[in-house]
Amino acid sequence: MTFSFFEEKKQKYKAERKSNLTEVSGVMEALKKMLGLDSDFFTIAKVWDKEVNVDSAEISGFKDGVIYAQTPYSAAVHEINLRKKEIIRRLNQYIGTNKIKNIKVTIK
Repeated sequence: MTFSFFEEKKQKYKAERKSNLTEVSGVMEALKKMLGLDSDFFTIAKVWDKEVNVDSAEISGFKDGVIYAQTPYSAAVHEINLRKKEIIRRLNQYIGTNKIKNIKVTIK
């Protein structure tokens, strides 16, 4: 075996390794999309406490037009469900589109 043989193997390994790498930004964008964490989510999260006015209710996710929230109290679930249409209307006003279609609240 010669030195060139090992050099060829090394170059081949480097080429294979480079082809298997993925840019972090691409992974992060895919992860954000999968979790529903677009720029509208962050706007909704900022406005949620002000508009919902239920201290114990926290947003746990946003995907396909549905806000997922959790609270430890059944009374909070009932209150949010009663005001659901109003809350959706106000949050849609903040983001400037009718992207939010529903709110699902569960007890954690």
